[in-house]
Amino acid sequence: ITASGKMKLSTATGTDGAQNAAGVLLYGVDATGADASGLVILRGPAIVSKSALVFDPSVDDATKTAAKHAQLTALGIIPRDTA
Repeated sequence: ITASGKMKLSTATGTDGAQNAAGVLLYGVDATGADASGLVILRGPAIVSKSALVFDPSVDDATKTAAKHAQLTALGIIPRDTA
């Protein structure tokens, strides 16, 4: 999120900054009750598995998913079919 510097699942659209994939959380955290800390890759070089990536439910088709992959690639985080 641009204003707070916090992170959430990347959305397909929006204006708060979450519409831009900005990194990859390496393991799940439970932030339902409060903010939670986690380990994040913010830039590469790194290779990640496409099948392990999770986006907001609004990223619901191949075109939107490809856009997220391109955003990560621009950060040096390369989504591959196998990592």
